[in-house]
Order: sequence, then C-alpha cells, then structure tokens
Amino acid sequence: MTSSDNPSEFWKKCSICKKPIGYSSLYYLCNISTCRNERTGMRFCSSICWDAHLGYVTHRSETYAIETKSPAFESAKILVENSERAPVRKIVGEMRSSENSGNANFDKPIAFQANGIQTDCLVVVSKVKKLVSDQADFNTSQCCIDRLTKKVIEECLKGIKKAELAGRKTVMGRDIE
Repeated sequence: MTSSDNPSEFWKKCSICKKPIGYSSLYYLCNISTCRNERTGMRFCSSICWDAHLGYVTHRSETYAIETKSPAFESAKILVENSERAPVRKIVGEMRSSENSGNANFDKPIAFQANGIQTDCLVVVSKVKKLVSDQADFNTSQCCIDRLTKKVIEECLKGIKKAELAGRKTVMGRDIE
C-alpha cells in the first residue's frame, strides 16, 4: 500500500482515472441518478473524466455534470449529505478539441466557445442523436454535439462576414456554404 492509497490522505478516487479526490475539494457528479447513487458511486476528478464516462454508459435524457464539493476530513466519517457541499452548478458543455488539448484552462468548465463567442448548445441534441441512430444505428457522444455547435458558430460568423461584404444586414442562405 503506497502513501497515496492511504484513505486518510484523500476522500475517494475518480471513477475513470483513479486519481485521488481530496477532502474539501471540487469533484463532478453525473446528473443521472443511476450514476450517482450509492451503489455505483461514480465520482469524477474533472469534467474531462465525467465526459469520458459517456462513452460507455447510455443515458436516455439530457446529461450534464454537477460540480460538487467533497466533505471535510472531520465530517467525512459522519457523512451528512449536503452539509459541506458547494452550490450545485450545471456544466452545459465545454470545448473538446485537439487544438485546445495543451491549454491550461482545458479542465475548467465553460460554455461552448469558438472564436471568442461563448454560448449554449446550438443544436437539438435529441434530433442529432435520432438522425445518427436512424441512419446508422450508432450512438452519439457529447463530443460530437460539442463539435457540431462549434461548426454552427464558425459557419454563422462566416455568413455574417459575407453579408457585411455584400452590404446587407441580413445573413441569407447563400452566405452559408
């Protein structure tokens, strides 16, 4: 047993990467009840680990990560639910792209962002998942939805530039390629 495996040094381990989650530190839960009940006990050290679990579980509804605070060392043995927890914050989504993998802020939860524009999801997730399922009987990951939102943002910005160059204040279908 190594010193990092000593239970008094950390609260729990991440369900994906097995990295220790310390006492009184932030961690993430899935909003789906079966992922966060006592039997499964899935906890994630970062939003990236939360996203990784979406690759092997099938959620039938919209899913998001819940940022939570682990109990303090003193109260961990008593386990009073919600006593030492931070306010719940929904993580709508975040940019997951290979070009941002070296970014130090990649672990920080953010809304979708492309070209300096921060927004919520711009595609209808259920419709995209249904289309993929109907056409190929495949599942759709959250990374796919994030990438589609990024593409929508980029195409809208290109359309705005084309409309400006044409002297119009309306983005038309011909402005989108």
